[in-house]
This record gives sequence, C-alpha cells and structure tokens, in this order.
Amino acid sequence: MAEHHRTEPLPPTHEEEIHLPSPTLAPATVGLGVMLLTFGILFGVALVVVGALFMILGLAVWLINDARDFEKAGEHGGHH
Repeated sequence: MAEHHRTEPLPPTHEEEIHLPSPTLAPATVGLGVMLLTFGILFGVALVVVGALFMILGLAVWLINDARDFEKAGEHGGHH
C-alpha cells in the first residue's frame, strides 16, 4: 500500500501580483448583440441593426476598459 504525502503549494518566487481585469458588462453586451443580430437574420432587418449597435457598443467599451487597465498596470510596474 503506497503512502500519499500531502504537499503544500509553493509560494510565488517573484513579487509580481496577478493581474485580473476589472469587472464589466461588456462581454455580455457583445453576446446580446450577437444574439439579436442572429435573430435579426430570421425575423427582420431592425433586429440586425439593433444587434450590430449592441455588439459595436460592447466591443468599444470592452476595448476602452482593457486599454485603461493596461495603462494602470503599466503605472504599477505590471507591464514593461
């Protein structure tokens, strides 16, 4: 019968902290836009237009937030 040894995780060897993106509704907005765009193909041009607007708005907000987070991380030494 083999013995199982419990090992503790090793602490990080460097001082960089893990970067997590800030919470946002942008991915859900893009998803809603894609869904409306798809339904618009079946049910009419109006939904295609509304879906495209939601998708573009969501992508714009997502990219702007990501750029701001990148700038903040650069200020704190996270990105060189």
